[in-house]
Amino acid sequence: MLNEFMVVAKVAQLKDNSMINVVAEGEEILLAKIAGEVYALDDCCTHALGMLSMGELHADTCEVQCPIHEGRFDLRTGEVTAPPAEEPVPAYVVRIEGDDILVGPKS
Repeated sequence: MLNEFMVVAKVAQLKDNSMINVVAEGEEILLAKIAGEVYALDDCCTHALGMLSMGELHADTCEVQCPIHEGRFDLRTGEVTAPPAEEPVPAYVVRIEGDDILVGPKS
């Protein structure tokens, strides 16, 4: 479990309107960047356990879509925005320090 902020990527690794998978303390985390803002969620869909980083990024609505059954989650909060998912995905706090992207305990 992630109990403190950890460096998970470099700012240059994450282009605008893209997403990547990173690992911190054994936890798979989705990092997404939209309009210069970085978001972090658990990288596992709460419905069918699909890796969200393998899904589709919807920059216009700030959502990620699961590659298995197309459930959607708000990147800002982890809340479900489209079924069949019913449970939210935990969101992490993100900080940028210089060239580093850090994630901290789930919000």
